[in-house]
Amino acid sequence: MKLRILTIYNRFIKLKGAPREIALGFALGLLIGMTPFFGMHFISSILLASLLGWSKIAAMVGVNITNVVTAPLIYPVNYWVGVRLVGFSKEIDWSTALKVADMLALMQQSPLILVDLSIGGMILGIPLAVAGYFLAFRMICLYRKRASPIDASQ
Repeated sequence: MKLRILTIYNRFIKLKGAPREIALGFALGLLIGMTPFFGMHFISSILLASLLGWSKIAAMVGVNITNVVTAPLIYPVNYWVGVRLVGFSKEIDWSTALKVADMLALMQQSPLILVDLSIGGMILGIPLAVAGYFLAFRMICLYRKRASPIDASQ
């Protein structure tokens, strides 16, 4: 696992393109990754990055913040934030949510749950994307500075 993360990191900082566009693509991917539209993350990140002229590959890397391992951790927090701030849906009592009547009530308010989940994801995703932009930009610039040969004439 550690080797895989190191490989992804090495490939990421070696992406071709301007550091700003790579970092912006990564930040966009992080933001999209915080939305509840799990099956549409890759498609929407590629489309938006293309429209904005940012790195599509970096956007796809950022989108992977939400995956089958992290989604059960991220989505409940997004929902909790969304329901606390806007509260379109009734907060879910998970201790009784498995009863048939409660499951039907959940299904009836699912569009409202999706709104709360989306708003929570955006609220948490914006600072994450900003931090991700600065982190990615710094990493890429540092790598390129170290990798470029020092010009003796300077």
